[in-house]
Amino acid sequence: MKSKPNIDAFLDGGAATEQPKKESSEPAALASGEFRKQMVMQLPVPLINELKRRALDLSLQSGKRVTQQQLVEEALKNYLHR
Repeated sequence: MKSKPNIDAFLDGGAATEQPKKESSEPAALASGEFRKQMVMQLPVPLINELKRRALDLSLQSGKRVTQQQLVEEALKNYLHR
């Protein structure tokens, strides 16, 4: 939602359309220059449930967020580069 224009800044010659700088919401991989592309596939429901559970378990064990994407990436790298 847009904020109301600052009338005082406008009358004083300031830019009325200046927007506050937002922090980057890009994932770390994008910030480092690694290009990513979305890939959609269907997997068996039990495998999806195991993946969700493993990500949750690892997150709880490490105290840091572990995503399903991280697990899939790691597994594919291990499979493809063995």
